Amino acid sequence: MIDTFWTATRLRIAYRVNSIIYSFKQVPLLKRLLPIKLYASAGLKRLALICAVIWEILSMFLYNGLYLVICMWLPMQMMALSYDAFAHVYLFLTIAGAVCNCRVFDPTKDKYYAIILMRMDARAYILTQHLYTILRVFIGTQCVLLFFIWYDHAPVQFCLLPFGVVGAKTISVAYSLRQYEQKGFVRNENAPVKWIWGIIAVCWLCAYGAFIPRLFVPAWIISVLSILAVLIAVTCISYIWKYALYRPLAQQLLGQKNSAVQINKKTIVNDSYQNRISDDRTITSDKKGYAYFNELFIKRHQRLLWRFSFRLTLITAGVLIVINILLWYFPQSHEEVENVLLMYLPYLIFLIYSFHSGKSVIQAMFRNCDHSMLTYSFYRRKDVILSLFWLRLYDVIRINLLPAFALGLGYAGLLYQCDPKNIWTCLIAIISILGSSILFSIHFLTCYYLLQPYNAQTETKSSTYGIVMSITYVICFGFIYLRVDALLFGILMILFSLFYGIIAYVLIGKYASRTFRLRN
Repeated sequence: MIDTFWTATRLRIAYRVNSIIYSFKQVPLLKRLLPIKLYASAGLKRLALICAVIWEILSMFLYNGLYLVICMWLPMQMMALSYDAFAHVYLFLTIAGAVCNCRVFDPTKDKYYAIILMRMDARAYILTQHLYTILRVFIGTQCVLLFFIWYDHAPVQFCLLPFGVVGAKTISVAYSLRQYEQKGFVRNENAPVKWIWGIIAVCWLCAYGAFIPRLFVPAWIISVLSILAVLIAVTCISYIWKYALYRPLAQQLLGQKNSAVQINKKTIVNDSYQNRISDDRTITSDKKGYAYFNELFIKRHQRLLWRFSFRLTLITAGVLIVINILLWYFPQSHEEVENVLLMYLPYLIFLIYSFHSGKSVIQAMFRNCDHSMLTYSFYRRKDVILSLFWLRLYDVIRINLLPAFALGLGYAGLLYQCDPKNIWTCLIAIISILGSSILFSIHFLTCYYLLQPYNAQTETKSSTYGIVMSITYVICFGFIYLRVDALLFGILMILFSLFYGIIAYVLIGKYASRTFRLRN
């Protein structure tokens, strides 16, 4: 098994290095400087191996540390709560992570190369990867918790919490293996089924919804549950170790002819897309030209484009209604909640970005329209691009304004309930949240036209696009730590959205006729 793990690690590193070289060669300023022989450089691979080992060690502490600090320690500190709140959130997020993030059922390309193409021992590969995953989580989390115990006087029994993570993930893997053995159901972590999303939503609601009434599961009970999870996991180890269906499971998960990504796109995307596209031939439009063309597309793909928006709106409205009701029952918390709301409006920018469907809507437009139309030269003319840009921008904005309005209205309701004198701040907050949603709609569509990242198979082939999306994520994530008065922030966001729209129009008019094309 050690040989299998080492071979799999070297394969994963080689794949990552080649992917990085390929990405750099797609950047216009670098592609001529990087020779093709870099792919075969033994020295580069050795250097990459050393860097990868160092990064594996550092990331083990970095990722787990950021997870504990951002998701648990910071909320606890901001609301001046005890470590019971920390353990409470840890418990429910552990349950959520166990049902959706175990890596055994993640159809990655390196897993496809190892098990399907190189025909490595599927049992040895999956077992070693699972053991490595839970060992990384255990060591990283344990070290960070020991730091909290030393630095911030956290309860000593917190050392038991990482055992609960190991136990929960092992139990989850054993259950999923049993499901495949009995029912032939293969769990795919890239395409969770509805009940998985339901468990995740309930866990997050239980984790953070308890902050308003300040009702938390005591830390000692969670420590006991961690021990209990380990004991149950011990009884599952023999089943996981002797499991005989790892190869057929991997073949069904990964596919035997295509890469993991391609297989999942064909089975997941094709099925879901085709089932949601209307074949009603009576659909028509009274508009002319490209407005007619665009409206037919929107009407035929209405279910596909609006489904996520409707669901997100219902979830957002439901959560905020519950929080408003709890706030009404506990008026003593109004002043504290008001201070948090007034200073943490920028936090919502990250939420709006995270749940904005602009990227998926644009992918649907490409997959069902542009990947065919881009083969015609007239479709890349400046007047055609600008005409469709405004028509599509209107639709992307409409689709995303619905959940943004629910979020803004719920936020304003909380603020008004805390202090009815905040009426102007409430209005500005609603407008700024709507403005932020419009800003991201403009941003995603602008990046699409200026950087068009997809090939005919809807695979992202532009490293420049990936860099821009990463920078966008980092900037939005930075808003979590921004402390600005809600009224001032709202006005600034509205003005910036208008300014960004003007800049986007100018750039698309000047460059999109050259950049809006199919990738190889």
